[in-house]
Amino acid sequence: MSGHLLIDGYNVINSWKEFESLRKENLEHAREILVQKVAEYSAFKGFKTQVVFDAMNVSGDACAEKISGIEVIYTGEDETADSWIERRAHELGREKAKFFVVTSDYAEQLNVLGSGGHRISAREFHEDYLKAKKDISERLTLPKKLLNRNELGGRVSSDVLAVLEQMRRDKN
Repeated sequence: MSGHLLIDGYNVINSWKEFESLRKENLEHAREILVQKVAEYSAFKGFKTQVVFDAMNVSGDACAEKISGIEVIYTGEDETADSWIERRAHELGREKAKFFVVTSDYAEQLNVLGSGGHRISAREFHEDYLKAKKDISERLTLPKKLLNRNELGGRVSSDVLAVLEQMRRDKN
């Protein structure tokens, strides 16, 4: 899979159960954990990803930073993540780019669909994230046979191996 992935950060944090207590205790830490999870997911799936957090009630300008290969955006004063994502979705739609938006906000989903994008609810994203984590884990767990470097024993059947072993013993 490839393309652009836009994520409404607080929408996901407020939807995933694993963030329930953390978001009440330390919202900054919840953001950091989400960004790391999204970075891992995006690298595995091949997305160019932007996670957007709104600063609706905070004064100041918008800012963005690259963290672990993804762009994290904090919107400016009086701008919601929804409006930033909708504007970006419209730009990507005009470019005919393939893009996905993660949000459970129904109005935002309609705007995304109208711009030619694909919507993913926070729940669906959570399920796909867990599946990707499982796939990553399976790829990292190599079968014992593959760990035998480039030895012949790792590439032939046990029957052939037994015949070769017998030949070796008979020769000595």
